[in-house]
Amino acid sequence: MREGIQEALYKKQESDPENENIGKQMLLLNKATISTIHSFCLDVIKNNFYQTNISPNFRLGSTEETELLKMEVLENTFDELYEEKNINFINLVNTYGGYRDDENLKEIVLKIYKFIQSTPFPKRWLEENVEEFNLKDKQDMDFINTKWGSVLADSFKEEIESAIEKLEVISNDLKKDDSLSKFYFCILDDIDQLKLIVEQTTWDDIYNKISTLKFKTWPTDKKVVSELKDKSKEKRDEIKESIKKYKDNVFIYDSNQANKDLYEMYDVLIAIKELVLLFCNNYSLAKQEHNIIDFNDMEHIALDILVEVDEKGNVYPTEVAKKYQEKFQEIAIDEYQDSNLVQEYILNSVSSGNNIFMVGDVKQSIYKFRQARPELFLEKYNTYVEDGKDSENGRKIKLYENFRSRKAILNLTNFVFENIMSKELGDIEYCEEEFLNPGLEYEKTDLKIDIEPELHIIDLNQEETDIPDDEETEEIVDNIEIEAKFVANKIKELLNSNIYIWDKKQGYRNVTYKDFVILLRKTTDVASIYEKELVKLGYPVFCDTSSNYFESQEIETIMNLLRIIDNPTLDIPLVSVLRSPIVGLTDNEL
Repeated sequence: MREGIQEALYKKQESDPENENIGKQMLLLNKATISTIHSFCLDVIKNNFYQTNISPNFRLGSTEETELLKMEVLENTFDELYEEKNINFINLVNTYGGYRDDENLKEIVLKIYKFIQSTPFPKRWLEENVEEFNLKDKQDMDFINTKWGSVLADSFKEEIESAIEKLEVISNDLKKDDSLSKFYFCILDDIDQLKLIVEQTTWDDIYNKISTLKFKTWPTDKKVVSELKDKSKEKRDEIKESIKKYKDNVFIYDSNQANKDLYEMYDVLIAIKELVLLFCNNYSLAKQEHNIIDFNDMEHIALDILVEVDEKGNVYPTEVAKKYQEKFQEIAIDEYQDSNLVQEYILNSVSSGNNIFMVGDVKQSIYKFRQARPELFLEKYNTYVEDGKDSENGRKIKLYENFRSRKAILNLTNFVFENIMSKELGDIEYCEEEFLNPGLEYEKTDLKIDIEPELHIIDLNQEETDIPDDEETEEIVDNIEIEAKFVANKIKELLNSNIYIWDKKQGYRNVTYKDFVILLRKTTDVASIYEKELVKLGYPVFCDTSSNYFESQEIETIMNLLRIIDNPTLDIPLVSVLRSPIVGLTDNEL
């Protein structure tokens, strides 16, 4: 980004060499805070280390190092509790451990630890969420009003509504044939029963209805031979099975018993909380001893420097944060849809309140599994005012135009996502307001340029395919080879079809080899097969397997040798060198 700004300034200077402000900006660019959020946090820590309990010469531990340390601390924590014969811990091991070991419990501790690191105040989050299971005085509350009951009920109702829609399609088909009337009325009875369940609003009402739910026996009539009848029964059986899973696994308790079941988990969760907090404390001490921090620490230590929390849980910027507020006139955040709550607190703490510019697209949020919070984006998207320059809520600028793709590609994209993306699936309704619109304009021409996107499905069960029949077709033994051969011949067809494309430098020109790219879900073991098929046709081809020169085994081995010369106590580099041809130990010898 810094280079892009520099290039733009150079161009501006060429057109306006007398402008002193441009020269000033070029000098200031080198001092500008342009970085990832983690680099910014590291900068905050280094400049204010005296506000923390870490040494000023700390270093960022590698992933391998911190993972090894984490596992070592976890082992030691468990050993200490075993030696103490801690009764709560022993009960946890008996509850979650396997017959032979306690690996399941260790995995739970690590998962919880990893998750709470994405929250601004991990210990407080853990305390508050465990306390939600304290239903001692709430046994009579309708279970559907708890966060767990509402999720389960909503999921079940979605399943039922989907089943009703499928059954209505079946009934409409059966209705057209008088000989299938008895099957039609059987499906109607199913629909009526399921609609009755959907209408229920309390947990116990749903529980009672599904407990007594009994589908009519499918009519038997050997005189009626119909493919539609058989398919209808098959689909009906699938629907019955999906509902049976909810009946057998979810709606097994009434409201009172479900609440009681949750409350019985309360003591167990308190024990898990104490175990996780003990591990957190021990891991922090171990990192201090090794004088290292990890990626999560960067955000949390920076947050501790920038904010303070009072007894009521209110968050205020520290004096350090206020200095950053004075320093930054504007704060620009890219890919905002992938921010988490910790980053939100950090960025807000250094903001004066009305100087944050965020860019993002919630439809491209792909890091929810890393606890990214796209709802932070959506909250602003739904409250900010479009073109509201003076709005206290913030101003929203929608960027509808796409400058990367032709109209045909965008139309297909819009068609697909209009049908699959909704508020429930994707957090946003993909309607015309969200459509991608072509922003590039091309010169008008009579040449052949409008090619619509195509979808090709290769039926591997058919003896004949669209692949040209040649001597090598019989030798194809793998599905990937069939696909690769098809793609190669499709490229050949397009090269010979006199298609023109737009080139920024030349204008319209014939399509050539360099205009084609094959995108694969993975390149390992697959790309070489496509490469071979293109080479057979005599086409020049470059295969990017994303392998880095410095990641090659030979280079990595030498790098590990240098690492253990520098520090012989590093386990993983040492094992790598011992196993390599340099020493040549076997697995058994290791």
